[in-house]
Amino acid sequence: MKENKTIHAISVVTLVTLFAKLLGIVRESLQARAFGTLAAADLYSTANNSTIYLFTTAAYALCIAAVPILTPRLRRNRREGYTAASNLMTISVLLSAIVAAVWIGATFVLPVGSQWERVEALQLAGYMRVMILTLPVIVLTYLLVALFQSLEHFVLQGSMSIPYNLALIVFLALFAGRLGVGGYVAAVALAWLLQLGMTVPYALKERYCYRPVLDLRADYVKTFLKTAVVTVLTTSIFLFCYLQDSSMTAQLSGSPVSAFYYADKLFTPLTTTLVYSISTVLFPRFSEKFSQQDRPAYLRYIWSMLRGTLLLILPMSVVLAAFGTPIVKVLFEGGSFDASSTAATGGIFTIYALSMAGFCALDLLSKAYYSMEQTLTPLLVNGGILLCNWGLNHLLGPRWGGPGLAAATAVSITLGGVVMAVLLLRGSGEIRVAPLLKSLLAALVTGGALWALTGLVLNGAEGKAALVVKCVGMGAGAAVLYAALLLLTRQEDFRELLGRYKKA
Repeated sequence: MKENKTIHAISVVTLVTLFAKLLGIVRESLQARAFGTLAAADLYSTANNSTIYLFTTAAYALCIAAVPILTPRLRRNRREGYTAASNLMTISVLLSAIVAAVWIGATFVLPVGSQWERVEALQLAGYMRVMILTLPVIVLTYLLVALFQSLEHFVLQGSMSIPYNLALIVFLALFAGRLGVGGYVAAVALAWLLQLGMTVPYALKERYCYRPVLDLRADYVKTFLKTAVVTVLTTSIFLFCYLQDSSMTAQLSGSPVSAFYYADKLFTPLTTTLVYSISTVLFPRFSEKFSQQDRPAYLRYIWSMLRGTLLLILPMSVVLAAFGTPIVKVLFEGGSFDASSTAATGGIFTIYALSMAGFCALDLLSKAYYSMEQTLTPLLVNGGILLCNWGLNHLLGPRWGGPGLAAATAVSITLGGVVMAVLLLRGSGEIRVAPLLKSLLAALVTGGALWALTGLVLNGAEGKAALVVKCVGMGAGAAVLYAALLLLTRQEDFRELLGRYKKA
């Protein structure tokens, strides 16, 4: 019964998150049409990458660090939990305000980047100053998310970006032509207040009112700060690899930074919709499982959760890789985003899509370590991924340009997921690898068939409507083939999943 309740919660969170992510893709599509991959778009991409993108990733790490601290306190005593939450918010917002002030000051005295002309560098610095102001707001928003997630309000994290995306869609549709990139930068910064506003109904429902508390000697503060620093890296490994890629591509000819930006804006929401929906529901329960079971039993539970997630991620990966360029064409091409922009972005997105399984493994296995209050192994593994990506970037980038950089990230992420799984599962007793191998084989056969069929069916001259029809038809066929292969190989996780849905 509890398993069915978990599946239901994951399904609801996934649907809400998917809707929010789809709105985000619409927003990125309108942005692509408005600004394309020209210099103005590169300025926005660089400013966003070095500020808001980093801020949201760091704030999400704060959220993860806060959940294990707040959950047991809220269950013991609601007042104790609220006091701890207010204290963490005070500390984090004060630190973020100091960082923001120093950062803004640095933009006046430090060179912005050698790849930009002086006028462009001044524009970039101006964009960054506006975006830096969002840091305290973003930090406060995510710590409120941590509080309400600890109270089992799982939908908030997926839904809070809905009004944000809607507001920016309206701006891009009505005002982008007149106000340009500078106006859009201001709109993005202001729209973060809408995400903060989404936490208000939950605060009213739970009768939470922030009261200033500053207690640096509280027993959980050191743990929170330590965990937050570690999880900034371990929860944002793809972001840092992407930033390495986009930074290096600025030094290569013929590879626009914005092509990586738009590829990432497709890859990240599509990947995190399912992965983060599952981990949002499961993460508060990992600690419970660890406290109730011995280590080998707990690790076998984690392995079964990972296999079940990869059962869905693997076919998504091969389908997105096969349809990478058509997806970019349908969503982005038009206006300033021409056929060459589609080709550059589509090639990078196709390769990024192949790293979805590694991304999934890193996310779930890192959270399994956090539940055991162990952070060193995820830190070392993700540090190794960054070093591997840096080395492969310098090896493959000069030879193959943007696709080479994307391939370096895909290989590094996948290897990292394998290494972390091996390190975590040592000493856990018998681990059933056969179900995962069956899923992988079915995905590879499905992907190969889809690649062959794509070459025969798509001629490159289709209109967007015809392209959608053809890809949807082939995608549905691929899903049927994948399911048939799982049934033929008697894949255990798939059969168990079917059994649960029949009972529900």
